[in-house]
Amino acid sequence: MDWFLKIVRIAGVNFPGAASLVQMQAEIDSAAMESRLKKFEDPISYLHEDIPELAKIIYQNIQVNDSINLNFPDEFYTKYSRPLAALESVGFISKNNVLASRIPTGINLIDASFIMYMCNLAEDPKKMLEIVDIVDGCEIGLWLDGEQLKNSLNLPKYVIRAVFEIYEAKGYGILSRTLNSCNYLSNA
Repeated sequence: MDWFLKIVRIAGVNFPGAASLVQMQAEIDSAAMESRLKKFEDPISYLHEDIPELAKIIYQNIQVNDSINLNFPDEFYTKYSRPLAALESVGFISKNNVLASRIPTGINLIDASFIMYMCNLAEDPKKMLEIVDIVDGCEIGLWLDGEQLKNSLNLPKYVIRAVFEIYEAKGYGILSRTLNSCNYLSNA
């Protein structure tokens, strides 16, 4: 097929019948380039075609349970086995497996960037802008209380914690390691 497209591009200038084929090839090339660019813009969605749908379902569970240790019915794991495997393979989630069962008992969200990806798909952008502005504008030496932010912004605690983790990873602050806490100290 490559040889055919190559000869069509060469012939298109001199043969009127080939001009439409050259146009078609240009459109195919444009669509392929657009697809490749989208892959760079949203690499998580391209791990598997069902990931955006799956991410919305997982995020609904976070909103209801405010936890990163999530449980779903067996049908969920069966239906989404491939996208879950893709997410696990790149370290966005981990599965809680039981010996001799191919169906997990739950999943754990272990990557803050995946939580932000889900927020981008399913959370109110105004709330997300507000939490990012609060953390970004935090004065050096000031502690932010995730529980207070959770209540004032009506966001799950683990979304707030994910924002804190991202800022900590950049060296801008420190996330409290106290069990069950969600506090952030700005240091830059």
